[in-house]
Amino acid sequence: MTTNGKTIDAVKAENGSYVVAGIDMSDLFPVSFPDDVKTVELETLSLAKLLAFNQVELQRVYKNCQNPGFFQLDLTDDERGVELLRDAVECARLMKKLLPTMSVEEKKTYKQRDRVGVYSVGYKTFDILPNGQPKYTETINFPMTEMLGYGGDSTFQLPSWLSQHAEQFKRTMRHGNRIANIIFAALEAGLKLPAGTITQAHRIEDPSDDFLRLLRYPGLDPSQPRDDLRFPAHKDYTSLGILFTWLGGLQLPASVETRRDADGPMTGPLDISEDAWRYVKPVPGTAILNIGQMLEMLTNNALTAGLHRVVRAPGPQAPFDRYSVLIGTRAANDFPMKPFKSSMIPPVLDPAVADIVKMTSGEWGSQKIGAFNDWVKERQARKEALVLP
Repeated sequence: MTTNGKTIDAVKAENGSYVVAGIDMSDLFPVSFPDDVKTVELETLSLAKLLAFNQVELQRVYKNCQNPGFFQLDLTDDERGVELLRDAVECARLMKKLLPTMSVEEKKTYKQRDRVGVYSVGYKTFDILPNGQPKYTETINFPMTEMLGYGGDSTFQLPSWLSQHAEQFKRTMRHGNRIANIIFAALEAGLKLPAGTITQAHRIEDPSDDFLRLLRYPGLDPSQPRDDLRFPAHKDYTSLGILFTWLGGLQLPASVETRRDADGPMTGPLDISEDAWRYVKPVPGTAILNIGQMLEMLTNNALTAGLHRVVRAPGPQAPFDRYSVLIGTRAANDFPMKPFKSSMIPPVLDPAVADIVKMTSGEWGSQKIGAFNDWVKERQARKEALVLP
């Protein structure tokens, strides 16, 4: 793949293997992405150029975060990116080894938080098949604050099946935070904010709900009817998401213009026609980055949270388990949800957010997740699922 005139060092050998920047990830690509599905093209930016403060590249980050709120980042052109890419592959491989062989009850020994808030701790799944396995997705969430030793909580512990891999998770967190700060610095320049305005709100050492999330989407049994979606179009509650995925499933609206409609707790418009959705084709060597609702709020809509949804993998990829690695970055829990001040940020607030600007980041996250939990209960009661033709 070519980005900014440079070809990403991605090789698919004759035997079907995928090698990127010296990292063989062939086992994560069991079947190639089909050619007969509709896709949306995301711009691909260069990590090396951002680190060199290339003004054109810095501006491209800003423009893509204005709309559509998504872009791909080439990690192969700087060693710091390659380190994170290697971390993500190792995490996905570990989940590939552990999750299919364990019972849900075993996995639930990694418990969630008692409080209502962002899913940053514990194992979670919503739908279970009669055979006891997850139907659509299962996630394992690791909290950066506790795992990296910040915040003074000495009670946090991983269960034995995860604790032996703690250093791997911590390394991925640190490397992901480093990349997030590079993007925040680029956005400070685009928004004409003083250097450090966004990065200081997201310091890794400040207690927050930053997380590392490892996801498995079980493959579809070919003998069963295809049912795709139990999770609607939405915007994430983070400031920035860094996603690694190897099979299709992520979808964005075809239109470049991201909708700002607010239809309930999921914040996604419900009237996007089914034929308007497009798959994002995973590109070896890149991460998919998206702005979340928190940064949309803190910039008073100067930046746009990326609207998206996740469905089953397309075509011949559908029977295979799909793995993803997501690093979520949020402002510190005590950070006020008042928009930053800049000539690039609208000064007038929408009356609809009058209560939100009185909250802290932690309070806002708890409110959003509380509304989401209510939505999940209602949808489960209705047993709704989307079936794609």
